[in-house]
Amino acid sequence: MIAIPHIVDVPAGRDHRQVKSLTDLRTDNLVATKPRRRGGLAAAASVVVLALAAGVAIALRRDPPPPPPIDIPVDAWVPYFVLPEAEASLATNGRLLRQVSPVWYSALGATTITINQQLTPEATAQFIAATRAAGAKVVPSIADDMDAGGMAAVLADPATRAAHVAAIADLAAANDYDGIDIDYEKFAFADDRATWTTTRPLWLDFVTELGNRLHADGRTLSVSVPYIKDKGRTDDSGYWVYDYGGMAPHVDQIRILAYDYSTDKAGPIAPMWFVKQAISAAKKAVDDDSKLVLGVALYGYNWPIATVGTCPPDQEGKTSVSQRNIDELLAKRTATPVHDPVTGESSFTYQLQATDGTTTCTQTREVHYVDAEGSRERIDLARTERLGAVSLWALGFDSPATWQNIGQLARVPGSTTPATSVAP
Repeated sequence: MIAIPHIVDVPAGRDHRQVKSLTDLRTDNLVATKPRRRGGLAAAASVVVLALAAGVAIALRRDPPPPPPIDIPVDAWVPYFVLPEAEASLATNGRLLRQVSPVWYSALGATTITINQQLTPEATAQFIAATRAAGAKVVPSIADDMDAGGMAAVLADPATRAAHVAAIADLAAANDYDGIDIDYEKFAFADDRATWTTTRPLWLDFVTELGNRLHADGRTLSVSVPYIKDKGRTDDSGYWVYDYGGMAPHVDQIRILAYDYSTDKAGPIAPMWFVKQAISAAKKAVDDDSKLVLGVALYGYNWPIATVGTCPPDQEGKTSVSQRNIDELLAKRTATPVHDPVTGESSFTYQLQATDGTTTCTQTREVHYVDAEGSRERIDLARTERLGAVSLWALGFDSPATWQNIGQLARVPGSTTPATSVAP
């Protein structure tokens, strides 16, 4: 037998010869003086191969396997129009949430930030108290509700930008919020794309200054931004105006709005290949994966795709559905959803007759939505990719089945139990 000590430790012995490396192997030392097996050189060579394979196997066993995906924190946005439903979810499942972002503030100018008029002070105070009682942090979202180009103009002037930063910081301090989430989507969906080159550095100046101010006050800054497809700035790069890489050092979270893939015609809401593309691009742009948060849809859309006859003037077009109310629609229309493993979503069609006594039509309607199985798949994808968290759009859209899944995948805030790995 031939032994090579630099591969594995081999003690001296009478039944083998030692060589320092493979380069020392020669015909004369491959053949034993008194071979114990038939085959001479071939047998000895086989022993060498086996010894090498064993050495490699031992070496591999010495290296620890990669760590399993850890449990992942779960955050959630809360639109103002589902506050009662969201509060009910908090009461039963709030312990699984790390932070909650009420979506009820609007920026109307550099120093003007208003709360939705449909909310009473009592309702907002009650919801904040319920969130804190559940152990979650309160990080309200502020939306840009200015006209197209308005927020870009605010950020372009250092004086108005500083005033806007101060207004946001004062709002957070006055209400003792744990942080602020900035959701300024007008740059992407209202402003002319030709303005992005100018807006991009202004946005970076803004989040840098706001991050410094909030961090100095002991608060966090998150930003909710549309997806990117790559690190470039081409027409195929997604919403690159938000400069993922540039803002990452100045914010605590970059929440990726990885949904609303189909809006103009019937189709998937957030197909898995699209979600994976958004994650991959974000990870390439941002060095710290823990700052990335995947937005997970709990909703869908109901589209009319064909019409026979003449519909009444007020007949609905596209409408929204959620995990919370989808079973009611399925029962009402005696429909059976089909889960598509490729998109990770469910869909179904049904016929709807509408009349006002004068005109009558029959619509074929098609529904696509992210079901409980689909939301689990997206949450588990974020775990596997080692992202910092997921954020649900939205609390109040959720179903009991989704919470069962989250209970298996989420890390309970404040838990001292070590992170676990749950098979998908």
